[in-house]
Formats: sequence, C-alpha cells, structure tokens
Amino acid sequence: MSKEKSQILLMLLLVLGGCTSSSVMDLDANTVQVSAASAPICGPSGAQKLAIKNAAYQTLKRGFDKYVILNGRATSQQRLTGFTPRYANTTSSGQYYGNDSMGTYTGSSNTVITGGQPIVVTAHGQDVTVRMFHNSDPGAENAVDAKRVLGPDWQKIMAKGPGITCT
Repeated sequence: MSKEKSQILLMLLLVLGGCTSSSVMDLDANTVQVSAASAPICGPSGAQKLAIKNAAYQTLKRGFDKYVILNGRATSQQRLTGFTPRYANTTSSGQYYGNDSMGTYTGSSNTVITGGQPIVVTAHGQDVTVRMFHNSDPGAENAVDAKRVLGPDWQKIMAKGPGITCT
C-alpha cells in the first residue's frame, strides 16, 4: 500500500471510528432527557439505539419499571475535518542538439498534483424526553417495559452501565 493510501486510511479510521456518547438531564422526579451522539459509521439509527438503550437503563437505575417517550429530536451535522494529503510529481524529458555550449535544448516537463480532497464527516445525535413509571402508576399499562428493551441480559447491563456502542 502506498504511503498516501496508508495515511488516508489512518485518517478515515480515526474519523469514522470515533466513539459514541450519552448524557442525561433530570427534568423532574420522573422525567429525564437523554441525549446521545454516535460515531459517523453508526449512522442516525446508531444514535437512536443508544438513546433508547440509555432511556431504559435510566428508568431501571432510578427505580422505575417502564417509560414513555414524550418527544424526540434527531440531528445530523456535516463538518469539514480536513483534507487528504497533497502530492506533486514532476516528470521532465528533453534533448540537447549540438556539440558546444551554443547547442539547442528542447524539452518539456509535466507536474501532476494529487490529493487535497476534503474529508467531510456527518455526526448524528438523538434527544429523547422520557417519562418513567412504576408498574402500579396510572399510565404504566401503555408504557414500554425497560427490562424488555435491554433484553435478557438486562441485569448484566445494569451492573456494567448502558455502554457506549451504537449496536
């Protein structure tokens, strides 16, 4: 692999392989806002999955059983993170006619510049406002079961935390 291709691949892996993040803000005793951002490679659905998983985790962590999403907002932003490296390659050819210093030189040169393409990354985010319920609360019959969302290993997830992957 050429040096140029290796550098481009390394830059793309660093940009695309970025992490995900999530934060939670308390709005009242049984309502939180979960914000999630995913690596570009995860796409919008990765941010959504991360937000939903964190909503279920926060519901159980706070002693509730179920939740309802009151509203949500997805975002996607494109940003320029840099440019690929630029390389110049010059080739020359020529011919000298004559046998003294007064001879004639004819020739040409050609310079080819490659690289310099922009690297654009799209970041994805998802915000959800979550109302949490105990099983016995009015409205719980229509709410989503947090344990079901986390799956059969919900206890392991509760012990470790919701994680930061978009899968």
